[in-house]
Amino acid sequence: MSTPTLRSEALKVRELRSTWVGTSLILLVSAGMAALISAVADVGTVDERQVIFYSSGLATWAYVFLAAGLVATEFHGTGQATFVATARRGRVLAAKLLLITAGGLGVGLLAATATVGAAQTVLILRGPEPLDLADPGLVRGLVLFLPTSMIVQGLLAACLAVLVRSGVVAVVLAGLLSLAPVSVAPFFGDWYAAHVPRWVPGAAVESLAGIAAPGSYGYLAWPPAAACLLAWIGVLLLIAAVRLPRMDIA
Repeated sequence: MSTPTLRSEALKVRELRSTWVGTSLILLVSAGMAALISAVADVGTVDERQVIFYSSGLATWAYVFLAAGLVATEFHGTGQATFVATARRGRVLAAKLLLITAGGLGVGLLAATATVGAAQTVLILRGPEPLDLADPGLVRGLVLFLPTSMIVQGLLAACLAVLVRSGVVAVVLAGLLSLAPVSVAPFFGDWYAAHVPRWVPGAAVESLAGIAAPGSYGYLAWPPAAACLLAWIGVLLLIAAVRLPRMDIA
């Protein structure tokens, strides 16, 4: 991947209005959901896992939509110019995925900070039981969960967007990949519930960030959780990299 390609793709991202509107909405949603959860929960019963987990869903998938759209737009208007300027399509894909990774880290940390800040403010106003900001579990969730979710799901959706040529469909498929195996677990018996759902991307991220409870069906120790995420990203990235040069751009 060349520096001019990365610079060109970064310029696209910076100039898109959706980038700034989407990022602003992500931060507002993160803070708003955290404040709402902290406001309606019984005083003294708010758990940091609840705040981080339930505030992250909409924010994560909003970012995933931006990530998938960054790739899918090449198939609906800009691709002809992009791939004339950079004939090696793999460079363009690599630049986009690098920007998605950097964006997920930056936006995820900002959203996590907004989440905890909003929750802490509401809890302090309500009474004497704010979140313990020195709790290692809270720090781990703050640093890892939202950024990792955005990076992993964003990369998966971006690779899927190459295959299906649609940002919306890619987001739906990425969501099904993480949610469907977990949702059907009650219907497939104990063996399935104990062995399958923990290996989907969403569950692996929860384990890596310390959100999943040890011993639960969705829990993995951090080494297999990290390996699981790398495997998912690696497989879809390989398929997308092989497929992209063979696709018509129109």
